[in-house]
Amino acid sequence: MSTPLALTKDYIFTHDLRDATAKIYFAATRALTRHFGEEISLESIDHRSILGWRRKELERGLAKQSWNTYSNHLRTVWGYAIEQGTLLHTSINPFKKTTVIPPKRPSKTVARDAIKRARDWLKSMVAEECYSKKRSAITPAWFWLAVFEMFYYTGIRLNALLTLRYGDVDWDNRIIKVQADTEKTHREFSIPIMPGLEPHILKLLEAAKEIGFAPDDQLFNVNRFSRHYRSTVMNIDQIEGMYRKLTREVGIRMTPHRFRHTLATDLMRQPERNIHLTKSLLNHSNIATTLSYIEVDYDHMRAVLHERSLSQGAIAFERRVDEHMPVPVAQPLPVLPEPVALPQPDVCMEPMVFEADEVRGKECSSHIPIPSESKLLTHVASITSERFTLEQAILPVGTGLSHELTWDGPGTWWEELGIPPASSGDEVSESSLLLTLMINRVGIKSYSWS
Repeated sequence: MSTPLALTKDYIFTHDLRDATAKIYFAATRALTRHFGEEISLESIDHRSILGWRRKELERGLAKQSWNTYSNHLRTVWGYAIEQGTLLHTSINPFKKTTVIPPKRPSKTVARDAIKRARDWLKSMVAEECYSKKRSAITPAWFWLAVFEMFYYTGIRLNALLTLRYGDVDWDNRIIKVQADTEKTHREFSIPIMPGLEPHILKLLEAAKEIGFAPDDQLFNVNRFSRHYRSTVMNIDQIEGMYRKLTREVGIRMTPHRFRHTLATDLMRQPERNIHLTKSLLNHSNIATTLSYIEVDYDHMRAVLHERSLSQGAIAFERRVDEHMPVPVAQPLPVLPEPVALPQPDVCMEPMVFEADEVRGKECSSHIPIPSESKLLTHVASITSERFTLEQAILPVGTGLSHELTWDGPGTWWEELGIPPASSGDEVSESSLLLTLMINRVGIKSYSWS
């Protein structure tokens, strides 16, 4: 009687799978047998029993992405068995339509400032080892800097980097060849060596040549460049250990796979936005996989939508602020000098009061000296029967109003103020003389009109 494990072994035997891929198939099969038992009959595994297993796994806290991994790999195994006629009791794959919709994963890209901080820290470790001749936190630092730049510039898979050989680098053409048997997609492809990556690859090649690397030797093998390591082959744990140190130092999680997502997103930010170039560099089998690597760039989305608005006339004008222009600083208001008080005369002054009938009171407010022999200057202060406006109060003599302005002639108070009297032939009237006095305000503190 066939078992789930036997089906999985048959599938792996008939397919050219990498060791890492085969481990995933075996892990899914072990999860199945933990639930149903190792000797479970294949006839008893149907669609509803798989749904029951799914519910139990999700209830105990299994991530939906992990369940989908089980479902997808076991569906492939069962599909192959049905195709080959191994399963005679059914033609329906019990794992069909058993995946679930996983929650959206958080962004897997690494921010630019975090990449810069990580690079600066690695460079500082290189300088520390160079000048102190002592082991730094990561050693040899120059080698780990080359690993970091390799992931940053190329987005190469972790397994592909570990399987690169010394002879895979074509330095004359600045090309790195990735062999098909080491790739997840089983396709050979080439990676261009960019100018920023050149010095790191050149240093690695020179160091490898100096210690006698053979063409088939593992190129990225830290164990051969430092006496502090005892292994002969560099493995995944060593690279992940370095990235854990990098994560602690920068405070942002960094992994080699996140650099693939970052590279794909950055390439799509470029003006060309060449999806075929991105797919070829990452060596994806289909373009849908490449699109899943590209994170949503909201800054780019905002800029594209803004360009659309401008081209269609939705925005009539823009207000642009030059950030390089200095911001004007508000200047304080000028301090005005304090008014200078005029000297006050010692003589008590009569207020200038216009009255229609009589003067109702005397106050020492407006300081116009009035000789004791002269008559009062008629001025309306308060009127019980009727009120006159200022224009009426300065009407020329002869208007018939009872508040006409009068004085005794030459030698009276206006001469003391320096105002020449009007002659008989002058057109200047007594009222205009009073207006002149009001404008000049010579020796006068205030007027009160009521």
